[in-house]
Amino acid sequence: MNSPLKACVLATLLAMPMLKAVSQETAATSTESRSTGKTPPDSPHVVKTIDLSSTKIREAFQNSHEGYSSDELLIQDELRNAFLKELQIDPELSSDRQMIALRKLLQLRKSGRLDVPTTKRSQVPTNAIQAAIPTAEIAIRTVLDRHDAMIDDVLCNPVWRNELQREAERLSSDISAETVRRAVLRLRKSRRLKPELVLRVADWDRTVSTYPMQELDLDSLPNTPGVYLFRDLTGYLYIGEAVRLRDRIGEHLRGSHNDGLAGVLSGKGSNPVTLELHAFPADSPAKRLTVRRAYESELIRSRQPRFNLQP
Repeated sequence: MNSPLKACVLATLLAMPMLKAVSQETAATSTESRSTGKTPPDSPHVVKTIDLSSTKIREAFQNSHEGYSSDELLIQDELRNAFLKELQIDPELSSDRQMIALRKLLQLRKSGRLDVPTTKRSQVPTNAIQAAIPTAEIAIRTVLDRHDAMIDDVLCNPVWRNELQREAERLSSDISAETVRRAVLRLRKSRRLKPELVLRVADWDRTVSTYPMQELDLDSLPNTPGVYLFRDLTGYLYIGEAVRLRDRIGEHLRGSHNDGLAGVLSGKGSNPVTLELHAFPADSPAKRLTVRRAYESELIRSRQPRFNLQP
């Protein structure tokens, strides 16, 4: 897509009203069943009040962090659970409350009001974290796209944190949760996950789903407009757009026009391939080719798939 046309499409997208607003702060007395679907053990109608003041958050961190930083607390389950229990929050049930508590902890740190010294650093080898970067980048981008969220939201939300691990395991089945989280934080600190403007404005009831290619049931795929991404544990392989996703994926399976991708899909590659779909309703703006091309071009620019020509 030429630059003037792409700019015009992006301007059109930005002019569209955002239909979805996500509140980052909810009341500290929210019920425990909202996110997990589980009922608190005492009563489904009793709402407990928990002290989540800055003083209490700081005190809980001081009693549980064992000398490590707040980022390390997000990484290590043992530290995080100890912190939550200091606040009388059940890590297995209180999804809303633990998300609020963890976000308040990060807010205290970012504002310089945590005032608790750290004396320990992780001893995990840098090369182990670096090796996990491609898998972690694909996994976190998938979850961020699916929920229109930020990295801190994913690491603080237990449901999304588990989702992050599932997406990572689709690419590397034996990768540990702590390694994935360390790699995600490395990506955040290096600012490698730059915002993708098109994805922020082009929601339109988008559905983001992933499928292992070895188990793919073509008939189960949506046949609506969208963008598709092939990836493996080395990174993104190919990104394309289609007015009918199922039909386009079928064409790739019968013999892709891209020789490099065809070789990988034929089983010649050593790593399992995963398909990621960004599907839109048939009557959404994504039915227009220029809109899909703008979305596709932004993903190619930021994610640099191996077998695409850069736009």
